[in-house]
Amino acid sequence: MKKIIFSLFVLTHYFSFSQKTYQTAIGVKGGFPGYGSINVKHGLGGSKYIEASMGGLGRRSYGNGFYVLGDLVFNNNLSDGFLWYYGAGAMVGFSSNTVNSYFQLAPNAVAGLEYVFEDLPLNIAVETGPYLFVLPQLNFVWGGGVALRYVIK
Repeated sequence: MKKIIFSLFVLTHYFSFSQKTYQTAIGVKGGFPGYGSINVKHGLGGSKYIEASMGGLGRRSYGNGFYVLGDLVFNNNLSDGFLWYYGAGAMVGFSSNTVNSYFQLAPNAVAGLEYVFEDLPLNIAVETGPYLFVLPQLNFVWGGGVALRYVIK
C-alpha cells in the first residue's frame, strides 16, 4: 500500500510541477456576483479553455442563493508564466429573500490576467467583466474575481 501511495505522489508531482501551460486547473474563486465558488478551467485544445464556477450568489433585493457560471475563454501568452485571456459565457442562478424566490440569468464577458507558477502546481488569476442580467429583471452590473487553482498537466 505504501508503494502505491508513493507512486501516486511521484506521478502527481511529475505531472504538476514545472509547467507553463496546463490541461486542467481546479480551485476556488471569489468575487462578484458570487460569494465564492469551486472553479475548474479545462483546455479544449490550442488556446481554447472552458471555465466553470459553482457557488453562492448574493444580490441586494433578490437575496442569497446558488449559481453556475460557464465561460469559453481564449488564453494568450504574455511572458514567462503570465498570460491574459478573454471570453464570454452565461450565469444561471437561483436566489430567495424573505418574500420571493428568483431565477437569475445573465450572459457575461470576461477579461483576465493569469500567472502559472513554475515550481509549484498553482496558478492565480484576476479577472473582470460585465454581466447583463435578463432575469428576473433587466440589469447591468460589473463583476470580477480572483481564483487560486491547483494545476494538473
